[in-house]
Amino acid sequence: MRMKRYQIWMRMLRHCLSLKWYLLKLKHKRTKMTKNLLTLRLSTLMLTGTFLLSACSTVGKITDAINPFDGKNEASEVVTDPDRISILSLNDKLEVTGSLLPEDIILPEPYTNSDWPQSGGSATHAPQNTNAPGTLDRIWSKKLGKGSNRKGRVIASPVIAGGRLFAIDAANKVTALDAQTGSKLWTYKVKIQSKGKTRRGKKSLVDRIKSPLSLSDKGGSDKEAVGGGVAVADGRVFVTSGFGVIIALDAMSGEEIWRNKTRTPVHSAPAIDNGRLFAVTDDNELFAIDADTGETLWTYQAIVETARMLTAPSPAIIDDVVIAPFSSGEIIALRVQNGGILWQDALSATGNLTPLATLNDIAAGPVIADGYVFVSAQSGSLSAFDLRTGQRVWSQPAGSLGFPLVVGNFLYSITTEGELACMSKTDGTVIWLTQLQVFKKQKKRKKRISWTGPTMIGSRLLLLGSNGKSVEVNPQNGEILRTRKLGGDVYIAPIIANNTVYYVTDDAKVFALK
Repeated sequence: MRMKRYQIWMRMLRHCLSLKWYLLKLKHKRTKMTKNLLTLRLSTLMLTGTFLLSACSTVGKITDAINPFDGKNEASEVVTDPDRISILSLNDKLEVTGSLLPEDIILPEPYTNSDWPQSGGSATHAPQNTNAPGTLDRIWSKKLGKGSNRKGRVIASPVIAGGRLFAIDAANKVTALDAQTGSKLWTYKVKIQSKGKTRRGKKSLVDRIKSPLSLSDKGGSDKEAVGGGVAVADGRVFVTSGFGVIIALDAMSGEEIWRNKTRTPVHSAPAIDNGRLFAVTDDNELFAIDADTGETLWTYQAIVETARMLTAPSPAIIDDVVIAPFSSGEIIALRVQNGGILWQDALSATGNLTPLATLNDIAAGPVIADGYVFVSAQSGSLSAFDLRTGQRVWSQPAGSLGFPLVVGNFLYSITTEGELACMSKTDGTVIWLTQLQVFKKQKKRKKRISWTGPTMIGSRLLLLGSNGKSVEVNPQNGEILRTRKLGGDVYIAPIIANNTVYYVTDDAKVFALK
């Protein structure tokens, strides 16, 4: 009897020891996996810092790492998703292969545009050869409100319509100014009232399924959010916000007309055409909204991607097609009437790259011109697609954070490596390359510079930099014509209206040059 009890006891002890060994092994494995995962997340968060910001008071803890050009983005080895399809080899390098002479680069005549009503200048993001023939002397400047800080960032392009300039600051305050004088006309502060039904407030299982990535709060007035932008159409100012709302305001008075609550923050600037508004949320959901009533017409859910650049890319629209960019690297063409998919593709890179290059985000809106769709992903590629079929026409290793600029038969783009490139629109042949300054401290390779643009100002290309300088370049040969000091660091491309250049600095000052 004693022997039997002893055998049972020893058997139980062996099982316990085996279980303990297994748990220790599992714990070690999970710790290792967690460590690898944290390493990957931290390397990307050092550059993006956005991590699906929701309308709650946690933004201040993470937006201090938003800017990818803050001098902290030294190269490091990270793990990439092996399932992504690379469209370019890692050994590819942008090289001049064209044989055109400067005199062969003939551009269309510049024209004077009276408005710049949405991001990219129009619904197609193809303003062509806008004109600003003056010496670009400052005619006025105005403080909009809060500049970039730990709680929010200035990321949205200003817009102009009907002689008025509209812009949004880092604190989600919309300001209307007289475009000629800079006089303040009205302001509107985007606010929402949280009901405290997030995870900390015991959100229901159904709500968690509907909005699984929302952060938690205890209710009350939300004060911090990042993302969004403004657009103008038909006497209304449309505002998207990191608070998870899309709002229509009266352009003359600033009074609210309607608001549409999305499930997650909206990071894209609104795009508008023929009475329809399109915007993309942080969890890659495209909303189509009736611009008159604010009613949601349809939505499309793309692949959710948590890591993104802090930009405000907007969809591009032409006729019955909307081209939407997503942080997953997807580019999708849909019918504006019902959201039916016409074609889709993905831009991504693979291999051991810097953290910046491993993000698949399409950080700028696509450009539609002459039957082509031009898309630039910051991960390392610039591609041209056939508008109707989605067939890729050409690709170049020229990743960018900004819109490519199409002027006549040529395309201009600033790469993430600080190169300004002129290419053939039809086949992607590189005609010339100009290397811009990459670091503020070039010898020590510190404080990377972000260049925005290019924008045409008649016979010149205009670029603005986060080093507080502007550069004017000859569009025919890439020669740098002039470098000037700005009124502050700039991360947003300039806009043109009535032969005047407008830009917004990172500390939320708007400048007018003529």
